[in-house]
Amino acid sequence: MQGFYRIAAAAPRLHLGDPAANAKELVRLAKDAARNGVAAIAFPELCLTGYTCGDMFFRDELLTAASAAAETFAAKTANLPLVSIVGLPVAEGPAIYNAAAVVHGGKIAGIVRKRALPNYGEYYERRQFTPAPADEPLFIFDVGGFRFGVEICEDLWTPVPPSSLMAEGGVDVVFNLSASTDFLGKSQRRQSLVEQQSLRLGCAYAMACAGSGESSSDAVYGGCPVIAVEGRTVATGKLFNGAPQIVAADVDVAAARHRRRSTSSVYCSHPIPGVRRQLVAVAANLPAATPSTIPRSPFLDECGEDRWWRSLLDIQAAGLARRMASAAIGRLVIGVSGGADSALALLGASAALDRLGLERDNLLAVVMPGFGSTKTTQDRAVALAEAVGVSVRVVDIRESCRKHLSDIGHVKGVHDIAYENAQARERTQVLMDIANMERALVVGTGDLSEIALGWNTYNGDHMSMYQINASVPKTMVLAALRLVASEFEEPLGDLLRQIASAPITPELLPGAAANDSEARLGPYELHDFFLFHYLVDGASADKLRELARIAFAGEHSREEVDNTLAKFIRRFHAAQYKRNCVPDGPKITLSLSPRADWRMPSDM
Repeated sequence: MQGFYRIAAAAPRLHLGDPAANAKELVRLAKDAARNGVAAIAFPELCLTGYTCGDMFFRDELLTAASAAAETFAAKTANLPLVSIVGLPVAEGPAIYNAAAVVHGGKIAGIVRKRALPNYGEYYERRQFTPAPADEPLFIFDVGGFRFGVEICEDLWTPVPPSSLMAEGGVDVVFNLSASTDFLGKSQRRQSLVEQQSLRLGCAYAMACAGSGESSSDAVYGGCPVIAVEGRTVATGKLFNGAPQIVAADVDVAAARHRRRSTSSVYCSHPIPGVRRQLVAVAANLPAATPSTIPRSPFLDECGEDRWWRSLLDIQAAGLARRMASAAIGRLVIGVSGGADSALALLGASAALDRLGLERDNLLAVVMPGFGSTKTTQDRAVALAEAVGVSVRVVDIRESCRKHLSDIGHVKGVHDIAYENAQARERTQVLMDIANMERALVVGTGDLSEIALGWNTYNGDHMSMYQINASVPKTMVLAALRLVASEFEEPLGDLLRQIASAPITPELLPGAAANDSEARLGPYELHDFFLFHYLVDGASADKLRELARIAFAGEHSREEVDNTLAKFIRRFHAAQYKRNCVPDGPKITLSLSPRADWRMPSDM
């Protein structure tokens, strides 16, 4: 698939001081990786000899055997469609270097030497090894457009790791060859370090770890490789597994590049003077990866918190409370329909009052039944407001809408867009005028998905004085309500569950079928999926189609994916004029406000 590569990190079974045996083991693992579609694999630090050989590194026979083993490995993997990075000692004149060899097509494409040599505790590398020369460039390997860098164990633990400087050269992946010892808590610290660096650089970071066979004397090596992508571990081995391990992950390097260009600080700072980078081109055609699974709800997958819904409400409340304090206004007005968006906004607005120490009756929930409103949703809206403890008022807009439609010459009985939008604009006018009477702020309820698709009425539900759902996609609105429901006793919990499970409808037309938003637009879970990957990852329409077919296999047909995608692309671009004048609102996931994440001409 476009932009996807499968990368791997290994923890082989090592034979201390036996390079020939180690080469044989690495060849076996490299072949296993190639059969599984891996494009690049990293092996541990000094894996051709073992890390704990001590003063045996001074012996010519060990150094010569290591060099021969590297050549053997290269020859035995010449026909494999992958890049391998193996650790070995390299002797040059009087110096011995702790190094990594980048191997592909039967050749060693480059040698990277370790820069930071630990000399404390159980480590005494400076006794045998020499650090890489200070003027040695940072090597960035380009294999058919796939760019990666290599660093070795302690390099990552320094204040300014080499990979931080490689990032400015555009690496997609950093491979780390490690022989890190293990003691209580060490593995968690190591994993956290990998996660932090991957997040900081906006790329993937794969660390190979020495394990079985390396432990000797006073040190133990747990052999737990780990791969992190942009701050999150996506694959990890088992500590002290004993058997050889390979962990692999499908990495969307195209998405990572887009994120670095659009949201990362990698290219924001001034380059450090004197840093030299050297691009090493490797002729190869690496296999593209096709992930077997892709998260269906990327917005939820990105949360990374067990109680993310609590953080969501906190952000909404904090932003709205700040606006109220700044405007010196202590009352709020909100339209409550009995649907999901207004339910979540009601909870967030109530939390804002709580934060300011104000009674909840300072929030007026206005229920405004229209031509398509059912008694069920109207009763649910009133019950929800009462359960939350806010004030509630019912304003029937049907008669005023009939008068307005008659005044403008609208043909009675025609249920067109004017018929629908007249209701949305009347509701907004009611809220605004009540807010003026009450000296209050109107809280908007529209969500991110509706804003992305233009599924809102210009100067109707499109407008408010503060929009707290504006960066919350529909799928997250529904998920949040379900989670919040479990935290509350009845009747509130049951009301929220009912709302979250009800069909999504604006109730502007007579008849339930006519009001089904997803029947007209396509499933929101598809739209949210497209929105995330289109904006956050920079995916093309073709890639969106491929991703969705994998993520929703067996749930949505190819035809439904294709039709919904076409609607998404068309509506997203057509609705920019609405987004150019959206109200203020807190950024919770992705904000389409021109003051935040998305700026584009209206007529593109």
